[in-house]
Amino acid sequence: MEGWIVLSGMALALSMDAFSMSLAVAMKKTKHINRVTTAFIVGFFHMLMPFLGLYGGRLIANSFEKLALITGGCLLLVVGLQMVWGGVKNSDDEGGTVIIPRGIGVVFFSLLVSLDSFSIGITLGILNTSLIKVLLLFGAFSACLTWIGLTIGGRLQHTFGSFGEIFGGMILLFFGLKLIL
Repeated sequence: MEGWIVLSGMALALSMDAFSMSLAVAMKKTKHINRVTTAFIVGFFHMLMPFLGLYGGRLIANSFEKLALITGGCLLLVVGLQMVWGGVKNSDDEGGTVIIPRGIGVVFFSLLVSLDSFSIGITLGILNTSLIKVLLLFGAFSACLTWIGLTIGGRLQHTFGSFGEIFGGMILLFFGLKLIL
């Protein structure tokens, strides 16, 4: 049961990127975005990237066991710090360019918000985590939060999107420290 809770926390943290970007897109009052298709594709990419990372992580884990755990913890710390920094930077920045998830933009949008899932996948591969649990949780959380962000984004203040990214980064920092210590 604890494994599901920890992985759900990680899935939530990683999905905050998709949520905050979806909020940003929706807050720009962009019309004609298919929320269901966008959420599905983001969910797919949040399954694909950790899938690729998991296999890379398992190769690393078989070669260097103790070093692999420390490396995995450091990767979580770096991704968490990047998310926190991005959230703080976005809250200072009123303007900014947002990729609109329409046409081929959906693929770029999905890839952009799921890149951090690759490095987390490496970490989870090092820890020999269940592939099915990771893929189901990461895909479901990111798809749901993307849809929610696109749905309610027009009604919320801009700073909430940055807060979501900062919150997600803090969760990853916590898990990174837990692995290292």
